[in-house]
Amino acid sequence: MTTPNASRPGRSPQTLLQRLIAAVRLIASLCLLLTGVQVAADENTFSDINYRLGEGLLVGDTGLSLGGYATASYYDLQHAPSRIALDNLSLFVWWQGEGRWKFFSELDYENVLASNSFGQEGQDHYLALERLYLDYDVTDTTTIRAGKFLTPIGRWNLIHATPLVWTTSRPLTTTRIFPTNVTGLMLYGTLPSVANDFEYTLYASRGDEIRPNPGLDTFDEVIGAHAIIPLSTEAQVGFSLANFEQENNPDETKQIAGLDFVWARNRYEFSAEGVYRFSDKGNAWDEKGAFGQLVVPLSEKTYAVGRYEVYQPAQENQATQLFVAGLNYRYTPAVVLKAEWIAGKNNHSGAPEGFMSSLSILF
Repeated sequence: MTTPNASRPGRSPQTLLQRLIAAVRLIASLCLLLTGVQVAADENTFSDINYRLGEGLLVGDTGLSLGGYATASYYDLQHAPSRIALDNLSLFVWWQGEGRWKFFSELDYENVLASNSFGQEGQDHYLALERLYLDYDVTDTTTIRAGKFLTPIGRWNLIHATPLVWTTSRPLTTTRIFPTNVTGLMLYGTLPSVANDFEYTLYASRGDEIRPNPGLDTFDEVIGAHAIIPLSTEAQVGFSLANFEQENNPDETKQIAGLDFVWARNRYEFSAEGVYRFSDKGNAWDEKGAFGQLVVPLSEKTYAVGRYEVYQPAQENQATQLFVAGLNYRYTPAVVLKAEWIAGKNNHSGAPEGFMSSLSILF
């Protein structure tokens, strides 16, 4: 009897690993090449193409810009074979004319290539539509958004792109407790005269997710709000509220209360998020989580990162605890190398434990 992998001609593990190594080398070479282009552009050698790494490519005088990011990773986790992969190829397309209208979209090709993905759950190739929306500036302080956008709960989910976050791993609090996308309407803006630039977001949806990810339990309906209050020039606090139902459990109504905080000074940073999800089915169905993360500069481009997280899913008596210690090397603001070690306690949530690393480039 042959194994499933053996039935795939030309896809031996050794051949696939060689392709993955070549892909990672290609991304690294592209990082260096584009960084060189950026330096040359600063010297006006390539000024005609109007491109800087990490800032997207402006297409002539059309108001249209192209950008995106790519992520390659190496994992050596407990209870799993080591894995090298090209995880993401993401494309941003945005447009802004001289009027009040703006457009943005993001396509993300996930699980592009991996050394041992055959037969593993969640490792299928997938072209995800992360964002697709149209904005209209009603006034200088109010904008209406319609389409598919990132759920405004906390800070991490809104940052989104892998080159812009400090670690390869993502806190469970930002992935398990609420759907990460909304298809609907949003009203947002900034009030300069209130609390030193008070930022507000109101959103609602009746479901009907645009190109829903089959691996996610999307909103059936939701109404929510997020507010950011500056405490000083170095710190701000955010509040999140939402009432929603999800497609897989339309008879269960859930409410979320969330708190997020960030402080940054002299390249030091501390951030934290906490979310509590209530269920009308009773306390046993409540879900909650929180994390705190500290970033300390070690050199001009190297940072130490530490994070502690506690997460308790519904119907679990013990909370999962995760400890993350890592390094973040920013070759440029758009090219980032990360490496970290994750340890867990009472890990009934299936969170990864072990070594994770990644190379990310923001185009």
